[in-house]
Amino acid sequence: MTAPALDGPRPDRKTGGVPPPARLPRRMIPLAFRAAGITLVALAVGLAAAVRGSDASDPLLTYAVVMTAACAAAVWGLWLAVDRYLLRAAETLSREAGLIAHGNAEGAVGGRVPLARYGDLLPIARAVNDLSDKLAQVRRDIARTVADSTAKAEEQKTQLAAVLRDLHEGVLVCNTRHQILLYNQTALDILHLTGELGLGRSLLHFVVAEPVTHTLERLTLRVREGRHVNHEHGTTAQFVGATTDGRILLEGRMSAILQDPDPASGEPSVNTSPAITGYVLTLSDATSELAALGQRDSLLREATEGFRAPIANLRAAVETLYDAPDLGPGDRAAFESAMLDSCSSLSQRLERVTNAYRNVVTGSWPMSDIHSNNLITLVAHRVGAESATTVTLTGLPQWVHGDSHSLVLLFAYLIGRVQALTGATAFDLEAAGPQDGDRWVYLDLVWQGPAVSSATLDGWLDQTLPDGLGGLSAGDVLQHHRSTAWSEPLPTDGATDSARARLRVPLPPAQSPRTAQPRPKAGARPEFFDFGLLHQPLATSELGRTPLDRLHYVVFDTETTGLSPSTGDEIIQIAAVRVVGGRILTGETFNTLVDPKRPIPPESVPFHGITDGMVVGKPTIDAVLPQFRSFVSGAVLVAHNAAFDLKFLKMKERAAGVAFDCPVLDTMLLSRMLLGNDGDHTLDGIAERLGIEVVDRHTALGDSLVTAAVFLRMIEMLREREVRTLDDAIRGANILVELAARERAF
Repeated sequence: MTAPALDGPRPDRKTGGVPPPARLPRRMIPLAFRAAGITLVALAVGLAAAVRGSDASDPLLTYAVVMTAACAAAVWGLWLAVDRYLLRAAETLSREAGLIAHGNAEGAVGGRVPLARYGDLLPIARAVNDLSDKLAQVRRDIARTVADSTAKAEEQKTQLAAVLRDLHEGVLVCNTRHQILLYNQTALDILHLTGELGLGRSLLHFVVAEPVTHTLERLTLRVREGRHVNHEHGTTAQFVGATTDGRILLEGRMSAILQDPDPASGEPSVNTSPAITGYVLTLSDATSELAALGQRDSLLREATEGFRAPIANLRAAVETLYDAPDLGPGDRAAFESAMLDSCSSLSQRLERVTNAYRNVVTGSWPMSDIHSNNLITLVAHRVGAESATTVTLTGLPQWVHGDSHSLVLLFAYLIGRVQALTGATAFDLEAAGPQDGDRWVYLDLVWQGPAVSSATLDGWLDQTLPDGLGGLSAGDVLQHHRSTAWSEPLPTDGATDSARARLRVPLPPAQSPRTAQPRPKAGARPEFFDFGLLHQPLATSELGRTPLDRLHYVVFDTETTGLSPSTGDEIIQIAAVRVVGGRILTGETFNTLVDPKRPIPPESVPFHGITDGMVVGKPTIDAVLPQFRSFVSGAVLVAHNAAFDLKFLKMKERAAGVAFDCPVLDTMLLSRMLLGNDGDHTLDGIAERLGIEVVDRHTALGDSLVTAAVFLRMIEMLREREVRTLDDAIRGANILVELAARERAF
C-alpha cells in the first residue's frame, strides 16, 4: 500500500485551472510481488505436472521444480517483510504526519513521531519531526502577529470610537448608493432617532434626498474635471438639509472618499481622475439657529418692508401740506422743515436697519464660492430632467458667492414660471461680470418673448420653492444673497426679429476670487505673418454676403511646445468654443491635451502650464485633428494671431487626413483694421481696453473665451465702419496683409 499524497491537487493549464478528477493510486509494489509470485507458482505447477507425466526420470527437471517452488516461497516471504516493515509503516507514518499537520501549536515544539517504531524509515520519521517543529514555529508566529494586529485594531477602534463619541457633530460614512457604513451616537441624537440607524440602510430614509444628492453631484463634477486638486475646499462641500419628517433642519458638510484608478486594471490611461467610492457626512442640528433666523427674518422684514408704505404716506402728507394755502408763511416753512427732517431721519434709519438685516441674513446662511458654469450646468440638468425645456450655457464664466442648492432651486423655479407664462421652451443662462463699476455678478435668464411685469415677478417671489427647506421662498433665497430680481425687454434678435427678454439676478462676487494669470510678457507669442495663410479668397457668394452677426463661428486657440513649427515644435493643446447668433455657447466647447511625442521644453511651461506628465497617454495630433475638424464643420474659424495657429494645423493636415479650408478671421488683424497699426494689439491689451476679464485666462480654453468676447465686441465696431458681411471682413484683412507684405519687401 502507498501513503496518501500530502500536496493538494494542482490546477491544470489545459482545463483552465480546474484539476482533473483524482485517480486511484497505483499499487505498483504489491502488484509486482503478486505477479512474480503467481508466475513462479504457475511455473512450478507446470514443471511438476511435466515431471509426473514423463516416463523417464530427469533430475534436472526435478531440480527446476524444486528451485521454482523455493523462489516462489522466497518471493512470498519477501512480500510479507516489505508489506509489514515498509508499506504498512509508511502508511502509519503518513497518517501520523497528517495528524501532526492538524494539531495545535501551544507547545514549544510540534507533534512528535516515535522514532523507535519505524526502523528503516527512521530518516523519514526524523524529517517529519523537523517539519513539525518548523510548522509549529510558523503557527506561533502567525498567532502572535494576528494577536498584535488584533490588539492594534482594537486600540484604534477604541480611539476612533472615543473621537466619534466626543464629537459634537454627527458623523456618518456612506457609499455612493447612500448606504450607511459607519456612524456615531451623536448622529442618532441629532436625527432624534432611538435605537440603531442600521448599517447598510439608506441614509435617504432619514434625510431629505435632494440636498445630499445635489452635493454629491457637485463633488462628482468637481473631481471628474480635476478641479478638486486646486479647489479651495478640495473634496468637501457644505449644504443645508432636513430630516424626512421636516422637523429638524441640518447643516452638513460632505467629504468625498476618493480611490485612485488601478494601473493594473487595464483601463485606458486617458481617464486618470480618481473615482468617488463614498463620502463622510458631518451633520449638526441647525433647527434652532435657522428657526431664530426665520423669526428675525419676519421681524426685520416687518420693520423694513412694512415702513415703506407709512413713509410714502408721510411724504404725501408733507407734499399736501406744502401745497395747502391755509398756513402762514412762517408756520408753513417751520412745519415743512420739521416734516421733511423727520422723513429724512426715518428714511436713513430704515436704510440702516435694512442693511443690518441683510448682513444678518447673509452671514447666517452657509455659502461658498461657486463657478458659474458649474451652477448653470446643475440648473440645466435639473430643468432637463423635469421637462422638455432646454437651458443653454452662454457667456463668459464668473465666480460668485452663494448657496448652490438654493440657487439651483430658484432658477429652476423661475424657468418653470416663465415657461408657463410665455410658452418659451428654450432659455439662455449666462453670467455677466460687474458693470458700471459695481461689484455684482449678474446671472441673466434670456428667452424669446415678452418680459415679466414687476407685479407678476413679485408674486412669484412670495411663493414657496418646490423642494425648498423649511418653507423657503424664492424671495428668501434672494434675501440670503442680498439680492433682488427684475425683468426687462432686450433688443430684438437679429436672426428672427422676435421680441427677447431677460430676468436678471445679481449675486455677490467670490470672496476668494480666482484671479487671471496672464502669460509672461518675456518671450510672449510674436505677431505671426504668413502671407500665404493670411491672404485668403472671398467666401462663397451666399456665405460671403451673410452679415457677421448671423454667422456660425468657432473661436479656437492652441498651446505648443514652442514658436517654430518648421523646426519640430508641436501642438500640445487645442481648445475652442462655439459662437452662434451673437452668443458664446460656453457649454459647447472642444478642449483636449495632445501628446507631442517629444519633451516639452521647461522654459515653455510657465507660458501654458502644461508638463510632460500631463500629456502622457493623451491622443496624438493625428487622432485629435479629425475630431477638431468635425467640431468646426460649417463654421467660420476665429483666432487671435490666427496665422500662428493655422501654421501648426496646416503642417499636420496630410498626416491627419483633413483639410482646414473654411474661412478664417483674425482678431489681431481686425484690431488693426479698427484701431490702426499703432497701439497694443495683443489679446491682453485688447481685452483690457474693452473691459473683458475671464477666469482661467492662462489656459487655451480661457484664451478662446476671451477671444470670443473680444470678437463679439468687434462685430459691433465693424458695423460702424461699414464692415457688415464676411466678405467685407475678409477683404479688409487682405488689404492689411498686402500692406504688411509691401512694408517687409522694402
